[in-house]
Amino acid sequence: MIHNSVFRAYDIRGIYPDEINEKTAYQIGFAFAAYLKEFEISRPEKVVVGRDARLSSPVLFHSFVRGITDNGINVWDIGLSTVDEAYFASGYFHLPAAIITASHNPKNWNGFKLMKSNVEFFPIEDLQKIINSSAQENAAIFKKGKITSENIKTDYLKHVLDFINVESIRPMRVAIDASNGVAGPMLEAVLKKLPISYAALNFSPDGDFPAHEPDPTQEKNLTNLKNEVIASHYHFGCALDGDGDRIIFVDENGESTPSSVTGALMSKYFLSGTRSEKVVYSTTMSKIIPEIIQMYNGEAVIEKVGHAFISRRLKEIEGVLGVEKSGHYFFKKNFYADSGIISFLIMLQILSNEKKSLSVLASKFRKYFSTPEINFKIENPEILIKKIAQNFEGYEINWLDGLTVTTSDFWLNVRPSNTEPLLRLNIEAKDEIVLNRVKKDIASLIKKYL
Repeated sequence: MIHNSVFRAYDIRGIYPDEINEKTAYQIGFAFAAYLKEFEISRPEKVVVGRDARLSSPVLFHSFVRGITDNGINVWDIGLSTVDEAYFASGYFHLPAAIITASHNPKNWNGFKLMKSNVEFFPIEDLQKIINSSAQENAAIFKKGKITSENIKTDYLKHVLDFINVESIRPMRVAIDASNGVAGPMLEAVLKKLPISYAALNFSPDGDFPAHEPDPTQEKNLTNLKNEVIASHYHFGCALDGDGDRIIFVDENGESTPSSVTGALMSKYFLSGTRSEKVVYSTTMSKIIPEIIQMYNGEAVIEKVGHAFISRRLKEIEGVLGVEKSGHYFFKKNFYADSGIISFLIMLQILSNEKKSLSVLASKFRKYFSTPEINFKIENPEILIKKIAQNFEGYEINWLDGLTVTTSDFWLNVRPSNTEPLLRLNIEAKDEIVLNRVKKDIASLIKKYL
């Protein structure tokens, strides 16, 4: 039986080979096919499957697709691919899809992101129930499916370039760190179509991630990128994670641009037309996001942190944009899914339209002071969160996503991680003095209860 800890809110993820291995990959593949047969209205005959560059991905791929084909469904193998290529294939071809990836996690992790046709995510616990019912014991009664290799990269390239006006992109010099993930080769194909000169940092896929861990939200992983931007006077820099769905931007001075600021820039860009649009933002984003959305006559919709939550809500309300603090940006025209490459192209378009540097544009939205996300390792974060809440009686409290406390001087959010056994803390305040005080007080409170 597969350990329950690998079943997350919106994907399956664990350490290879202790928690995720060839046996579990087969079980997950077989159960995924069983789920699609039971719950997909269209009764799909094939599934798109891609994989990231992790060293364990090839063996997991073979076991996973064997599970699918043993259950009578064909597989389109799209090979080494970004997660947003899998999203594109699901939406463009109206097919269920899966990608073997652990996103930004360290190299000894791996997992599965699964979706029904048209990038529709489903409760992972439904798949867990099928696995626990031992459905794989009936594999022999099915006519086995076949595996075919499919190249979707030409269609995907056209899709992402349609997000910008290529002719209006002004010449720029950019430093890009692909973190030795799978985004490098596709970025090269995109950049050939643009008047951009660039420094390609860690563009070769390598599951050992020799340069640094594939998580650009960690400042230590941006050091080389920042040095390159400063030393060679690039217009800006950006770094993507291991499977290419999250992106962090660095301005021309080598300063990280907070995702809330990037989200505010994108909100302004998408709301500049005459039609009122809706933008979804996660609970840990800065207050500048709803303020900018309202300033440009949009409707701000708050949602829980997590890929499936943001994507699903965006689709439900037919919103134009979704933003998350972890560097995920979701687009209506991308089947309501996120994409690091499309986010990069949107940034090029914004800078080309505004004819100003990233630092100048970002300065208008640096209104508040916030911490980077602070993580505490804890097995039962829900219990600790309830204890913390007892210290804030009389304040405005919201339980949409963990605990959010709002005062006139600051707000804070503590919530369980969707992907790891962690308690996550975010704080934003009107000034640094308040921020540092609250950060110290909350950290002491958390340690008291640990």
